[in-house]
Amino acid sequence: MPKRISCKNKELEDKHLLKEIFQRYINNECTPAEIEFLLGHFKTDSNESTLREIIAEKLNEYPIEDITQSPVKKRSFDELFNSILLEIDNETAAEENERKPASDRSLGYKLLAAVIILLIMFEGFYTYLKPANKINNEVAKIRHFQNAIMPGSNKAILTLQDGSKIVLNDAKDGTLAQQGNAKIIKLATGQLVYDKTGTAPAKVLYNTMSTPRGGQYKLTLPDGTEVWLNAASSITYPTAFVGNERNVSITGEAYFEVAKDKSKPFRVRSGNQAIEVLGTHFNVMAYPDEDAIKTTLLEGSVKITENNEVQILKPGEQAVVDKNGGLKISVADVDDALAWKNGYFKFSRVNIKYIMRQLARWYDVDVVYEGNVPHDEFVGKIGRGENIEDVLHILELDRVHFKIEDKKIIVLP
Repeated sequence: MPKRISCKNKELEDKHLLKEIFQRYINNECTPAEIEFLLGHFKTDSNESTLREIIAEKLNEYPIEDITQSPVKKRSFDELFNSILLEIDNETAAEENERKPASDRSLGYKLLAAVIILLIMFEGFYTYLKPANKINNEVAKIRHFQNAIMPGSNKAILTLQDGSKIVLNDAKDGTLAQQGNAKIIKLATGQLVYDKTGTAPAKVLYNTMSTPRGGQYKLTLPDGTEVWLNAASSITYPTAFVGNERNVSITGEAYFEVAKDKSKPFRVRSGNQAIEVLGTHFNVMAYPDEDAIKTTLLEGSVKITENNEVQILKPGEQAVVDKNGGLKISVADVDDALAWKNGYFKFSRVNIKYIMRQLARWYDVDVVYEGNVPHDEFVGKIGRGENIEDVLHILELDRVHFKIEDKKIIVLP
């Protein structure tokens, strides 16, 4: 769901836009995407002043006599606001402290909860404010698009050594095939796993799992390594890792949680880049239509080899290999790199073409441009579960326009 889409951080325009969507929320006119846009805007402490200002403006529209019966009706605005935040803090402190230190906690959902509590104290507002899940359900029933383009889902094709193909989203749960000493099993969760029996086969067999545009899938390799494939991606791997190393190759984007085995380094090849690890968590983005291959490390260590250049990544770092073969190491935006795996798109100062490439893969659409392509940079977060119309609507709030024709999105100036 959308968080924040803005263009060049124009503060006054942002505030005006936020007020507009806030009023739509009060009127129960928000789409699910707009609700998440509103939620996401208050995810950091730096936005508290904006929230206070908007609430104060809304409260000033109603005289104090309009407050419904409440033990806090004579308190000042600041006292009321802070007491609500404190109450919410007390209820969620234990859970939040498990996730991260109190000093790093974001206001996020508790702030919007404070907005709701404040507003329902005023006569007339309580009929408009409903739990988000109810709003989502109601909006989903009302909003119907004749040519709706739906988001991607779990689907992939498994190509076996002999060339036969299994459409995994259509296959029944259970054993799909037997290859050497390994059974290929589809779990009830949709995940594909390999169950080894007996000794390793004399001949190494290779399979390829590929996701189409509009697909994603999770795979557990024979050594226990877990792999998540993004849309329009593939991984080729052996049905049993024999010898002193574990080698796979990918196209597109994949996230790895590598099973530890000090005796067998795990190597991933993407294009001319080779990645070597023992046991670690990392993401590789290697789409051929992107300008660079990006490897982001979350845990452990990774050795990156590009041509004759070798670099060691530390947790929280990203290696970028451009099309000319240059290798650069920088601090990573981990949330950005793993957004797809966690169910959303995240954009950090990127242009509209970068955004549309991601949308094209996930929604399985073609994108064309008419007129001058906007050069503005965007930041934001958009849920991958949104209908394409909701996503485009949020982008259009910043003066980018779209037209949909069947499975084609036309970007207009």
